[in-house]
Amino acid sequence: MNVIHSVTFTSSQQTQPRPRNASSPFRAALPWLRHAPRAARFAAALAGIAAVCAYAVIALNRLGYPFTIEWLESNSLVEMHRILAGQPLYPAPAAGYVPDGYPPLYFAVSAAAASVLGASYLPLRLVSLLSSLACFALLGRLVQRETGSTTAGTAAAGLFAATYFATDTWFDVARVDSLFLALSIGGLYAARWMRGTRGAIAAGILLAAAALTKQTGLAEGVAVIAVLLPGQRRGLACVAALAEVTVLGISTLVLGLTSSGWYVYYVFQLMSEHPLTYSSFGWFWRSLLATMGIAAFAALIGARKAPLVLLAGCAALAVEGCTTLVHSGGGPNDMLPAYLAVALLAGLALGAKPPGWASTAAAVLVLAQTARLLSGFHPAQAIPGSADRAVGDRLIAGLREFGGTVAIPADPGLSLLAGMTPVAHQDAGYDVLRATDQVAIARLSASAADAFAAHRYSAVITDGPWLPPGIPAALSVYYRQCPQPLLAGVPASLFLPVAGINVRPAEVWLPDGAGSCQAAVAILDGTGQEGGK
Repeated sequence: MNVIHSVTFTSSQQTQPRPRNASSPFRAALPWLRHAPRAARFAAALAGIAAVCAYAVIALNRLGYPFTIEWLESNSLVEMHRILAGQPLYPAPAAGYVPDGYPPLYFAVSAAAASVLGASYLPLRLVSLLSSLACFALLGRLVQRETGSTTAGTAAAGLFAATYFATDTWFDVARVDSLFLALSIGGLYAARWMRGTRGAIAAGILLAAAALTKQTGLAEGVAVIAVLLPGQRRGLACVAALAEVTVLGISTLVLGLTSSGWYVYYVFQLMSEHPLTYSSFGWFWRSLLATMGIAAFAALIGARKAPLVLLAGCAALAVEGCTTLVHSGGGPNDMLPAYLAVALLAGLALGAKPPGWASTAAAVLVLAQTARLLSGFHPAQAIPGSADRAVGDRLIAGLREFGGTVAIPADPGLSLLAGMTPVAHQDAGYDVLRATDQVAIARLSASAADAFAAHRYSAVITDGPWLPPGIPAALSVYYRQCPQPLLAGVPASLFLPVAGINVRPAEVWLPDGAGSCQAAVAILDGTGQEGGK
């Protein structure tokens, strides 16, 4: 019997095992796409490290520069000196001193550093430098803890560090901003991850400390606590709120009582009396888009899945920046809280799990933004040179030789460095004179008029041929302006602040009938020429 065997033919596709990625031939053909998210994150992190390193190089090179790198630093120096000397920080406004309208924490911390390092700009800038580095670290750690990605945290911190080159190199100047930012992100971190009573107390204290550095920090404290109260951690939120209110309440009460109410005037009332510059609302959005417009797209991706408490904190930071900027007198540094918010949200998008097109796109955007902020900036633009130091040394020597009390309203720190009693900074005086409190205006105007009438100052040096804002008109009644300009032989590019407004000593005013203008200018200028009228 013949047996017929049936034979079944099959294609090679049916006999061979089916590859796992057969559904994605494009991915199989280009296996490097699987590594794209990791590569993009790594590149963004490297750019971030470069930004932090570039910032550190500049900051360290100008840390010990003995003169101002930003013109309002000089009032910070005066305030630190007053704390070290046991003088009140918030007296009534007078010709001799008007404080900046900030709470005392930054100046107190700087004074503590100065008690070890000596009273100069060094401790003030060192506090700012360490605060900015702490801010970068806390931002990076917050993103890393949320996403599990160290590269995402590094990229976010580097992105924020790169804004240094778009905000007049502000992080290390002797101002309150960097300490405020470090405490703000620290308070937000603590509030996000508090797990017990101690953590809640720490969150409340950090949020209060931010507000005690810059009063706009109150917005973050209110926003963060408000979104936590309805949630599962309402008990901890109550503890944090109690800690914050206690610290702020006691400090405000003590400072208000010991200053006869002037602390409340300077810190809370004065800013509210300044008019709003409505065009600055547009300035806020233009600055945000010009500086962080690319990263803002990544921030929008990150905002979709960000925890509510972080969203609230970021919104508060943006509001704080905008609120300060739109009041007259705002500057680029007021944008820093908004930039911090963008960097945080962009970092969350970059480190999203599982990695996909969204996180890859965020990484590319962060990389592009960081590179753009770094491009075109040369460190020499931000570091004063030996020629600047030589001009300052010559001017200090001239002040000491001239003697008496030389008033320099645009830079009272120069008087301090020359061993003289400083006068009120003209910008702080202008804040009082352009507000609406008539008692404060009358106190400052009368004090200045009395000082000028009594010829209390052996000379007054202003920053231009005009009468600067914040200097009462009584100056021109009792003093005469010399026709010879100060530092006439010094190039206009030297001895200027490398951050903020460009001002330097320029005009000399002498008491009526008080000798030769030419001789006075020669002594102050260090040229030593005598004679003439």
